[in-house]
Formats: sequence, C-alpha cells, structure tokens
Amino acid sequence: IKFSIPELESAAKLGRPVDDQKYEGLKLKHQMDIDEQVYVGDASINVGGLLNNALVTNVSNVPNGAAASPLWTSKTPAEILADVNALLVSVWTTSAFAEMPNKLLLPPTLFGYISTQLISSAGTTSILKYLLENNILTASGKGTLDIQPAKWLIGAGSGGTLGTTGTVDRMVLYRKEKQYVRYPMTLLQRTPVQFLGLYHTTTYYCKLGVVEVPYPETISYRDGI
Repeated sequence: IKFSIPELESAAKLGRPVDDQKYEGLKLKHQMDIDEQVYVGDASINVGGLLNNALVTNVSNVPNGAAASPLWTSKTPAEILADVNALLVSVWTTSAFAEMPNKLLLPPTLFGYISTQLISSAGTTSILKYLLENNILTASGKGTLDIQPAKWLIGAGSGGTLGTTGTVDRMVLYRKEKQYVRYPMTLLQRTPVQFLGLYHTTTYYCKLGVVEVPYPETISYRDGI
C-alpha cells in the first residue's frame, strides 16, 4: 500500500480515511484469493481445491428421475432425497463406515430452489427442510447435515464450464473436520512503514497453501444436478 502526504492530508480534511480504504481493498482481494484457492485451487500450478481435487475418486453423475432427467428441478422431493441419501451412503461406505459426512455444498441457484420450493402444493415444508429432517445422517443420530451454497459449484461438473450457468453443475459432500480436510496458510503480515520522499509505503504479505485431503475417501462429487 502506498499513499502520499498530500493524499493523507486531503483525506483527513474530507473525513475519508484513504489508508483504511486501501487496506480494506487489499483485505478483500486477499480473502477472494483464499476463497478461490480453497474451492477450486490454482490451475497455473496444477493443484485443485475442495471441489475438484484429483485425489477424490468417488465421482459420478446423479441418476435420472421419473421425468428422465437428472436435474433436481425436474425431480420430485422424494427423488432429491434419494440422491442425497445415496451420496451419504456412498461416502460412508468408502470410508469403511468409520465416519459419516456432514457437509453438503450445492450451487447457489439450486440451493435457492430447494429453499423455496414446497414438497407439495398443499404442504408448508420446503424441500430443504424435508432433506434436513429425513436424511440418514439425522436419522442415525450421529449429527445433522449442513447444506450450504457455494458459487464455485456452478459449472464445476465434468464437461461443464466453471462459473457458467446452464452447464454441468456439481454437488460436494464431505466431513468438515481438520483431520479429513484442511487448508494451511499464514496470517496477513506487514513490513514497517517506509518513508520515500512524499510517499508512505508498507508491504503486506502471507503464504497460501493448497487444500489437503488426507482421507479422500470421505469426499464425494455428484454431477448433473
């Protein structure tokens, strides 16, 4: 971050803390970089993230419903629940029944759909609530399923275009505990302020790692939802 003495004086008179504003902009960029690195990795160094990790082998397409389509918008609530439960059982099985996953990530548009769509025209329960109450994790008493939206899942499926709606979307199921998935990084730090003529400068720095999945058996991807 670099700013001049006249710039600071003008900001003080106008009540605009330009140094704070620049720092907030830097923090936003820092957080956006972390967000991208965690979810989809960095293609320039050939590493994936949580949603496209090469170590994860439990990857397939969701089956078609009665309407001959895999899309959740064309499926009944019971068919959507069957997809979720099948995914839960799949990860539970590949982990040798040691742990059951507890975090399901969905594309934002699909999360919005199940949040607002009722299970029937005469009902008052949304599909989301129906899934939360009737999945096998909740029924087992081993925890509750946390369903959240993730923008990076748009077009993240095999054959899709990342970030492009209308292509192949993906859902991801995993267990959110650091022994199963983690992300190493250092805190944002800065050098002392340096005075260079009219300018004050300081450098902020940190190190970002890559997503580590010591047990890829506890993660699963399903495409085509």
